[in-house]
Amino acid sequence: MRDAGARAAEAAEAERLAALIPRERAQYLVEAAEGWAAAGRTDRAGELFEAAIADGGHVVGDARTYYAGFLFDTGRPDQALSTLADLKRSRPTDPFAYVCAGEVLEEAADLDGALSWFTTGLAFYQNFDTADVVDDATLMQLLSSRQRVRRLLELPPDSWDDIASTAQAVLLADLTDP
Repeated sequence: MRDAGARAAEAAEAERLAALIPRERAQYLVEAAEGWAAAGRTDRAGELFEAAIADGGHVVGDARTYYAGFLFDTGRPDQALSTLADLKRSRPTDPFAYVCAGEVLEEAADLDGALSWFTTGLAFYQNFDTADVVDDATLMQLLSSRQRVRRLLELPPDSWDDIASTAQAVLLADLTDP
């Protein structure tokens, strides 16, 4: 694990890159915010998350999901839930945003909320099968995360859980096949 000084240096570098590369500014601001949070500078982290959201540029998984995670981590669950509600109303077009939002809620022990995000994210995919899942990392994450949460909720497996299990077996076989 890197120390606070190393994380602060990484955060400062990400801020420098945000200023130099405008088309990737929002992504670098999120990376800087995460670095400052890890370095213990939550004040600076909050400012940068808000700047990334205001920027409106592309962030893999959406800046609001990372900000919501930060808000949960810093003891502001109501603000985190409000941020995720804003995200949901905006109907993100990046399926990975649904993975990130679901993971944030799962970490916050809101399993029903996590399940909802993972399931909603599957709407981006039509009539998929095992081969599609094996070839698409985001689809695999949505299905696997959904399956995990459904197990935690003690729900019986459904057809999507079956596809997830089969795809996981295929990937595992590929990894262990000499």
